[in-house]
Amino acid sequence: MTRRWQLLCFTLALSLDVAHLSGQNLNGDSELTLGITAYEKATYTDAIDHLERAVTLDPKSLVGHFYLAEAYQNTYSEECDWDCETNEHRRVRAIEEYNKVLELDPSNTEALKALGWRYYRDAKSKEAENYYQKTLDVDPNDFEALYSLAVIHWQRSYTLRAEKRAKLRLGRKKPLINLSSCTEIRIENLARIQEGMSLLTRATGIAQSYEVEEYMSLLYRERADIQCGDQSAYDQDVNAAVMWAHRACDTRHNPNRVTIGCISLRCPPPPPPPPAPGQSGACSDSGASR
Repeated sequence: MTRRWQLLCFTLALSLDVAHLSGQNLNGDSELTLGITAYEKATYTDAIDHLERAVTLDPKSLVGHFYLAEAYQNTYSEECDWDCETNEHRRVRAIEEYNKVLELDPSNTEALKALGWRYYRDAKSKEAENYYQKTLDVDPNDFEALYSLAVIHWQRSYTLRAEKRAKLRLGRKKPLINLSSCTEIRIENLARIQEGMSLLTRATGIAQSYEVEEYMSLLYRERADIQCGDQSAYDQDVNAAVMWAHRACDTRHNPNRVTIGCISLRCPPPPPPPPAPGQSGACSDSGASR
């Protein structure tokens, strides 16, 4: 489903919000219509002008605030080359408008996910986690939130373990499980790894996605390295990681798969690059490891 059609569906779902303007605030209704039309044409500056007037005339317009947030978000550049003050203003205004949507409707999952994504992009993982969790509190089966929250758990566990391994000067292929430092890392990481696996397991029950399967493989590798003193558990997790990597390779070539970036208003983070062909868990040139 394209971004355009998702926003259209969102608009239709909130049609009562627009309808109540009729006969009461025709100017606001007109500005809202003009703003949405400009947004759909990707003329975001015009859209912002109209939508700013629309929400000024009707501060309770859920649709107006949401489209205004999206318009500001679409004019914001992640890498600022010039006029960075204006660019930062757009980011801040997007956050403000998403929050206004939530003031009107605290259970609005699109605004919750948008803020989760925004804070993730701003490297504020705690805030991002908070909004994705709020999304799941509203809809426990929200695929994007399940995936994105699992990614955050993986990144935290990976970052901590990688830093510890670097300090210990461990080679890439040398396991951590027989070192005294393993227990300390396990205490810090095990719960978030298990939670990430649980979230992805729920996601796999909703749709088939190679991104989800690749992150499941990565989480098994995380857990394998903290199976302190237990070679059997280490081997089982490594084998599971390879199995999930193979499964992801096959899913990449499944025409019925779900691709994370195609179902979302935004683009949740993709998995890291896979190992080179021929390495354990890597896809072969034909797309599947055997």
